[in-house]
Amino acid sequence: MPDPNSPELPLPFAACAEEVRRLDTALSDLQSLTSPLQITPLAGREWYELLQRKLIPQLAEQPFIVVAVVGGTNIGKSVVFNHLAGSRISATSPLASGTKHPVCLVPPGFETRFRLESIFNGFTLRQWTDANESLTNCPEHLLFWKSHPDLPPNLLILDSPDIDSDAEINWLRADHIRHCADVLVAVLTQQKYNDAAVKQFFRKAAEEDKAIVVVFNQCLLPEDEPYWPLWLETFTRETGIRPDLLYVTPNDRRSAEANRLPFFERSWPVTAPSPPPAVEPRHLGRDLSEMRFHEIKLRTLRGALQQLFDPATGVSAYIAEIRGSSAAFAEASRLLSMQELARVDNWPVAPVSLLIDYVREWWRAHRHGWTKTVHDVYGTVGAGLLYPFRWARQKITGAPPDPSQAYRESERDVMLQALDALYGELTRLSQLGNDLLRPRLEALLAGASRADLLNQLTVELSAFDLHQELERVVATQMQNFREESPGTFDVFRKLDALAAVARPMTSVVVFLAAGPVGHAFTAPAAHALAASAGHIMADIAGGTGAVVVGEAALSGTAGGLRAIEARFRELQTAFVARRVGWFADFLQRHILGNLHTELQAAGGIGQSQTFSAVATSLEKLRQLTQM
Repeated sequence: MPDPNSPELPLPFAACAEEVRRLDTALSDLQSLTSPLQITPLAGREWYELLQRKLIPQLAEQPFIVVAVVGGTNIGKSVVFNHLAGSRISATSPLASGTKHPVCLVPPGFETRFRLESIFNGFTLRQWTDANESLTNCPEHLLFWKSHPDLPPNLLILDSPDIDSDAEINWLRADHIRHCADVLVAVLTQQKYNDAAVKQFFRKAAEEDKAIVVVFNQCLLPEDEPYWPLWLETFTRETGIRPDLLYVTPNDRRSAEANRLPFFERSWPVTAPSPPPAVEPRHLGRDLSEMRFHEIKLRTLRGALQQLFDPATGVSAYIAEIRGSSAAFAEASRLLSMQELARVDNWPVAPVSLLIDYVREWWRAHRHGWTKTVHDVYGTVGAGLLYPFRWARQKITGAPPDPSQAYRESERDVMLQALDALYGELTRLSQLGNDLLRPRLEALLAGASRADLLNQLTVELSAFDLHQELERVVATQMQNFREESPGTFDVFRKLDALAAVARPMTSVVVFLAAGPVGHAFTAPAAHALAASAGHIMADIAGGTGAVVVGEAALSGTAGGLRAIEARFRELQTAFVARRVGWFADFLQRHILGNLHTELQAAGGIGQSQTFSAVATSLEKLRQLTQM
């Protein structure tokens, strides 16, 4: 048996086998990425079927050839099959046998070294125990096999159903056989060389550059010597076949049935008008397995690889199709990403009074010991002292507006404005003519879709807990302040402790100075009051001073107040960022979805490593076949 790495083999089988497996893996990986591109699947493409049925199974460590005997009805295929096998395996008859399924002979022990299922992809394999099994009429593609001791170790032979049958299922089985076989033994006769179905089958074989052995059977010799070349010339001209080997056999039924039919080799094209019969007939099986093995194996593998290399129909066409479709998605993604779909410049800030309340609560929760006790006691006392004045103020001026409700209304107005802008921009994009964007955007712009979106926005805004969100933002930002600026935080803690020491005096002074109208102070007056008290944290972080001075204390010019003001602005910014992020997520979930992400991902397939791996592997295979 030939060594696959022997210098006698012109094609480096081991290197080709490795690269073919690498190409198959890369193609599988690439196909898993291409579903968004709506590319025709690999299965069913002619070159891919050839890769699966031919190249992968047969570029094995120990090369072998699969020989399929093919032809029309009642032309002696079984006779040729028996001669290839070296013994009478298949029954022969002058009547058509009606074979429905192929049968295969394999060398002894072959099935233990190779997976027959991978070699004969597309067939369900059954062991051959009864000659009548191949006549079974069923829709399943069966292939019957058995081991045969007379076969050389590198030769498998197939007897196939008639390729000129009027049963369409036989045509599909014939295609499977053509893909699996290295060599097609075309059995022709004077009656069956010009049949339309036979020629159609061999045209496909010619397109695949399949190795063809022609056996012109049932010739009257020497009378037909001038005629069979004419018949064969018609056959080759109309199919594109160029025989690699050519044999002529006599019409001798007794020799055929006794498995002693002579095969006379002839050259093609014919070099002389009437060549004399060969003195010694050839042994067809030995010619294939020994004398012509390297030549045939090289021919069949290169022919199969050329189908992969074909720029119009092979792997190159497939990756060009992916590249083009991916580029279209990339353009759609570019159009979408270049647009400012919605812009919000006037998002409302969090209610200042509520933010201050939650800052106070956070600070109060993080006091310890006597500082906490003093502030809590005087805070409670201060709130009690102020209650009558607040009550009187509400009677005179009315209840103050609810800051929570005011914020909710402002936020909803801003969101509705942003939605109007977004739908307007999507409408414009849908009219740009991009075939990928248009159907997706038109679905988003449907009236029912817009009404559903507004209803959903109302539902989700109703479920929004403003106080919980403020509490969360304050807790996060204050903890960040504590961790990022421990020195500054410690200074404020010490000020808070000093404020606790001076708390009785501060409370009385501020209360007496401010009186019941402390909330009406102007900013300068509040600054002066805060400075006179001398304790920033007492005014901002708790107690009566904060109640009286209120929001104006946040705008002071002293260094401590500027630091607090900066931290307060961060709180406002963090809150707005969370609300804007929530709205962006709402738009993403209910309008855009993963549209941009999907477009971008599909647009990047043509530039991906997986895509490059297929092109690289194909080029390496091309270089190997040119060695």
